[in-house]
Amino acid sequence: MRRTIVFLILYTLLLACGCKKRKLIAGGERDVIVVLAEDDDWNKTKEVLKNALERKVYTPNPEKIYELLHGKPELITSYIYAKNLILIGKVDGLSKASELISDLLTNSALSKVRNKQAFIFEKEEPWAVAQYLMVIASPGEPELTEIIEKNKDTIFQFFERASYKRAKWLIYSAGREKENEKRLLEKMNISLELPLGFFMRKEDTVTTFVTFTRKFPYRLISMGYADEIADSLFFDDACKLRDSIGARYFEGDSIDKSRTKGMHTMFLGREAYKLEGIWVNNEKIMGGPFRTYFFNDILQSRAYIIDIHVFAPGKKKWFYLMELESVAATFETLPIDKQAIQEN
Repeated sequence: MRRTIVFLILYTLLLACGCKKRKLIAGGERDVIVVLAEDDDWNKTKEVLKNALERKVYTPNPEKIYELLHGKPELITSYIYAKNLILIGKVDGLSKASELISDLLTNSALSKVRNKQAFIFEKEEPWAVAQYLMVIASPGEPELTEIIEKNKDTIFQFFERASYKRAKWLIYSAGREKENEKRLLEKMNISLELPLGFFMRKEDTVTTFVTFTRKFPYRLISMGYADEIADSLFFDDACKLRDSIGARYFEGDSIDKSRTKGMHTMFLGREAYKLEGIWVNNEKIMGGPFRTYFFNDILQSRAYIIDIHVFAPGKKKWFYLMELESVAATFETLPIDKQAIQEN
C-alpha cells in the first residue's frame, strides 16, 4: 500500500553552479543543524523544529541527537560549509530567505510549492562534500509551523539517513583492513568490510567469536556463531545471552535491563531479535550504548550474534553507533563452495 505523507513530496534540488570547482569537505560538528531563517520565521518555528530534531537519547547520559543553530540568510557565506543546513521561508517574498529559495529550487519545484503540492526538498552536497541541505518552503498557506509539525518524523528521518550516509563515508574514508577481512573470511566464512584502524581485539576459535576494536574513542564490533539453528529469542533469554558474552569477552560487562529494550526486527533481510540499550561495568565504572542482533543464517545453518558498542566518555555517542551500524551492514555469509571459488 502506498502511503501518502501530508504536505510532503520529496524532490531533488537542482543547484545552479556558475563554475566547476573542487568542493571542500563540510566542516563543523555533525550534530549541529544550521537553520537559515528570517528572525520572524525562526521565532515562529524554532520550537516545532526543536521538537522534530533535538530528540533526546540516553547513552547512558542524556544527549540531544541534533542541536539547532539559527543563522541569518544574509550571512549565508558564514555557514555555507556547515555539515547540516535547513533553509526555511516563503516563496515569492522579498526577504533574503525567499531569494535563496528561488535560487535553489527549480521552476518545477517552485511551481509545486505555489500549488501546494510539495513543501520539503533536499539536496546532498550543494556546496561541500558530505553536506546535507533541506529546504522547507511555504506559499503562505499552510504556514511553515504547520508544514513542519505534520512532517516532523519524516524531517528527522531524512536527517538521520543523511547522517548515516556521512558516518559511513567517514569511517571508510581512510581505507579498509584487507588482511583482517581475509582472515575473517578464512576462519569464519564471513565477509565483512572492515574500516582501516579496526584491530582484532579478541578471537576465540573454540566458540567462533571475534571482536574488532577501533580507538579513540572505543568502537567495538563483535560477531560469533553456533553451528545450529536457534529457537526464537525473547527479551530475558536475549539479555542472558548478551550478559554471558559480556562476562566472557568484554571484561565483565553486563547490560542494564532497566534501560534496555528488545524487539523483533529485520537485519540484512533476515528475521532477527534486537537488543538496544546500555552496557555497564560496575567494577571499572564504565558504560555506554550497545546494540545486539541475534539471527539465524539458513545458508550456513548457523545462529549468529552481532554486537556493536561504544565507550566514549565526554563525547556524544549516537553517531559512533551509526558508524558501527554501517560496518555491520556489510556482513555477509558465504557457502563453503563459494568461499573455495574466491580463494582459488
